[in-house]
Amino acid sequence: MDKVTSWVERYMVPKVAKITNLRYFQALRNGFFAIMPLTIIGSIFMLITDFPIAGYADMMASIFGKDWTTFISPAYRATFNMMGLMFVGTMSYKLAESYKMDKLTSMILGIVSYVIVLPKTVTAKSGEVIPDVLSFTWTGTQGVITAIIMAILSVEITRFCIRKNLMIKMPESVPTMVSKAFSALIPGILIACISLIINGVGIVAAGSFPQLIYTIIQAPLQGIIGSPFAIILVAGLNGLLWWFGIHPTVINSMIYPILYANADKNQSLSALGKLTTHSGNFGTVQMLDQFATIGGAGCTIGLAISMFIIGRSARMKSMTKVSFIPAFFNINEPLIFGLPVIFNPLILIPIVLAPVLSVSIAYLSMSVGFMPMFTNVQAPWATPFLFSGFLVGGWQGAVTQLVSVIVSVVVFYPFVKALDKQYHDEEDADEAALKATSAEA
Repeated sequence: MDKVTSWVERYMVPKVAKITNLRYFQALRNGFFAIMPLTIIGSIFMLITDFPIAGYADMMASIFGKDWTTFISPAYRATFNMMGLMFVGTMSYKLAESYKMDKLTSMILGIVSYVIVLPKTVTAKSGEVIPDVLSFTWTGTQGVITAIIMAILSVEITRFCIRKNLMIKMPESVPTMVSKAFSALIPGILIACISLIINGVGIVAAGSFPQLIYTIIQAPLQGIIGSPFAIILVAGLNGLLWWFGIHPTVINSMIYPILYANADKNQSLSALGKLTTHSGNFGTVQMLDQFATIGGAGCTIGLAISMFIIGRSARMKSMTKVSFIPAFFNINEPLIFGLPVIFNPLILIPIVLAPVLSVSIAYLSMSVGFMPMFTNVQAPWATPFLFSGFLVGGWQGAVTQLVSVIVSVVVFYPFVKALDKQYHDEEDADEAALKATSAEA
């Protein structure tokens, strides 16, 4: 174990740190986190239209009329169906910030480049092609990979212009805002021209650039990450990385856009009455937020409860006091760094195994038809278990979560018991040494 730990500290941790410190990776992560509150807002209104109680929709229709959802749906369409458009702006902003460039101008140019490559027609149900409109299909989650590409491209073109001094410079007497507006002209024209070329290639190749990217990159990624094996693997890696002291956002922030896109696809299938375990995706954001990370990454709710039940050593008792309540809100930093979990050989197996089993239980629950497949209805990551399970999967979701928590406790229990004994023995030894020192004095 010491050799493995030493190898990881020496070789793996520095390599992972290099990845997390990559400029593009940080811009992607920070840009996505900037719009994450909007997904929660959208989920609230989605929940209002699709509350997981039998007869709820009929009751609302009898009170407010059969078209009552049309008054609420604009709220979640303005969030989920605009995710790609918002993300290209926030990622451009964060990438420009890392280069110490003008952030607002970069954000605007990023959005412009994205809109240029979007398809400008929509086909109605009658077959009529309606021109000069943007479709929610591509401004939403299906356009996320395109948004990443156009954000990087637009910022790098602007940066190239700055480095080559291809800017219009105004006299110092000109106000700063006016000067910035003129300095963006050449980069803006260059971005627009290159975006038009990309748009043309996309139209010829697949009807549009987002369709081309979706077909080649995003759809296969969604299929891979949407599979049970992939999301179970991600759950295990969450625990493993946390054990090494590497925050799981290393993985999660890269795949969250795909997980949201998978949930959105499930929502579309559900609206058509075609969502099944064969047609839908298992790998959605709820699998990660509501099952793999109950109590925090590593499904450490089992660790917190086991410590509460077993704790006899003074060290574990004191840690339980500061970490037990936060664990119910999926905050486990006090446990990770205080117990500690990091590089603790006794905790390695359970912190990897518990999230794997939790996600596997959720998958099994869906496969047998007990818990419904997840859609766009989501819960904030800090929502305590049972409540979050009910919000995303009805009472079946709450029951499935309860089973996952019980299994997590069973997994952690023997290891926590051994750790508590180790701490207790160390405390006894320290106390005996202190008494011996006092007697000699």
